[in-house]
Amino acid sequence: MMKKSEWSDEQLEHILSQMPEVKDHRNPHEVYQNVTRKMKKRKKRVWVIPSFATVAAVLLLFILAPSFVNKMNNSEINSADMAKDNTILESNSEAKESTRNDEEMSTLQRFEDQERDEDATISSVEEQPSQNYVVNSVGENEVLLTYGVYLGGAMFPSIVSVVVESDGENIIEQWQKHIPYVNEMIRENPSWGIDEVPISFFSDFSEVVTKDNAKAVKVEVDNTIHTESFATAQTAEFTHTISSFRYLVEDFQHVELYQNNQQGIIIGQSGIVENHIDVEKDTKKAYLYYKNEQSDKKMLALTYEDFNTIEQALEAMKEDTIQGDFILHKTIISDIKEVKQNGTDLEVHFNDNAALENSDNYILMLNAIMLTAKEFDFDTVTFYGNIDQIGQVRFGEQVRVPLAPNPL
Repeated sequence: MMKKSEWSDEQLEHILSQMPEVKDHRNPHEVYQNVTRKMKKRKKRVWVIPSFATVAAVLLLFILAPSFVNKMNNSEINSADMAKDNTILESNSEAKESTRNDEEMSTLQRFEDQERDEDATISSVEEQPSQNYVVNSVGENEVLLTYGVYLGGAMFPSIVSVVVESDGENIIEQWQKHIPYVNEMIRENPSWGIDEVPISFFSDFSEVVTKDNAKAVKVEVDNTIHTESFATAQTAEFTHTISSFRYLVEDFQHVELYQNNQQGIIIGQSGIVENHIDVEKDTKKAYLYYKNEQSDKKMLALTYEDFNTIEQALEAMKEDTIQGDFILHKTIISDIKEVKQNGTDLEVHFNDNAALENSDNYILMLNAIMLTAKEFDFDTVTFYGNIDQIGQVRFGEQVRVPLAPNPL
């Protein structure tokens, strides 16, 4: 840091007074002329430089003007070309978009036409039934289980069927194991009008072999059930459950009845001890159908009556059966000209002008006739009429009777 000067003003003046004197010996007029001359020279240079710049600018403009004009012309040409190109691009884009839209519409149109053609083909070839009414076959690893039930709360007897994968156990064990499944399905669909399988009567089912080496079903009746006090409806319900086994593929001779580890029970107020109930394969009944008002599902149902001949059974299928507020509907809706028995084959000839269609009601009719033929121990049915096929049944060919009705 510099120290502040310690000299006073008087000391500084004394030192300056001792310095040598400096003077300009020129004449004042001479000095003035020199100054004036220099000022004029400076003004001359100021005007020369702008003049030179102006000339240079003019020359530069003259040189660059043609190039600038060409660029302007090229720019205009390019703008025109660009506008033309844009027009072409827009036109091409619109054309491509139109082509793409046309292709999409064409593809959609082809798809819709194909769907219409397929629908028309299906409708023209065969009208599919609204539901299956019978079980015609089961797979190699499957098993058919059938259950005796009643319909509509009006004691219309019927059979329902399920086809399940076999678990390797005998069919009676599988039948018992699936009762809760069947009853659950019935409970979940109350509009069908099916009563549950009355499992509360029984405690166990098993397969046994009789003394003559025939298969039979052993039924253990619940020890708390007083079968001897059964009313008519309970007796019918009990015995109809036993009829479940007659539709099974395996051949069971009868059902043996046990209670309190002893064979033989009294069913109803007859006072007669029953050791067993025969499994009837042919009960000589006919098939009508039941439909609950709250559902479109049609259930095939057995008549109460037994018939002496197949002709009598088929005649009964042409009329409704009314019981109280409930009704079983007729299943034969076309005129039958003749019925012939050819061994185990039943021939059904419709009138030449009988109404026959490939629709649900007629499929139901053929299935009901075939199930009724099964009740009279026929193995096949051959239909004749003015149509080639209804559902899966071809006219003029022997068709095996179904295994069971009403698959769930």
